[in-house]
Amino acid sequence: MARILVRLNENSVSEPIVSEVILENKVLIAILSAHINSKGGEIVLEVQDDKVDAIVSAFRQKGTTVTVPKLIEVDTNRCFNCGSCVALCPVGAISVDTDLTIQFNKEKCVGSVCSICVDVCPVRAINSIKYSNNTENKHNKNNDNNNVRREKQVDK
Repeated sequence: MARILVRLNENSVSEPIVSEVILENKVLIAILSAHINSKGGEIVLEVQDDKVDAIVSAFRQKGTTVTVPKLIEVDTNRCFNCGSCVALCPVGAISVDTDLTIQFNKEKCVGSVCSICVDVCPVRAINSIKYSNNTENKHNKNNDNNNVRREKQVDK
C-alpha cells in the first residue's frame, strides 16, 4: 500500500472529489488523516501500490495537488532510545518495546505530513528519506530496520 497526500484548494474543498475518484476508478482508498476547512485542506490516503499512478492522475484531473509523502528512517547507531519521539507521535507509530528500544510502525507512520519525530529527536537520529526510482527499492518492505518509507513527488 502506498500513501498519497492530496491537497485541496479553496475552490475544490466543497466538491466530493475523493468520492468521485473512488467511484470512477472502482478502487478502495483508506483515509488515514484529513484536515480540511473552507480555505482548503490536506488528506492522507492509502492506495494499493498498483493503483497509485491512476489515482494520482484522477486527483490531478480534478484540480488537486498530489504527492507521495517522504517517510522516515532511523539511524539505530545514533538513537539512544530517549523516547522524545514516542511522546509526540500523533498517530501512535512509535512505541517502546519490552527491551526499552524505540520501535517504528511503518504502517501507521504518515511521514513528512507530520515529521514531528524528525524535529524532536535531540541527536537527529530520525531523518526523512527518499527512495530511488529503482523498482526494487520502491517496493521493498523488508529493509534492515523495517522503518524506511519512500517518497515520490508527483508534479501537477
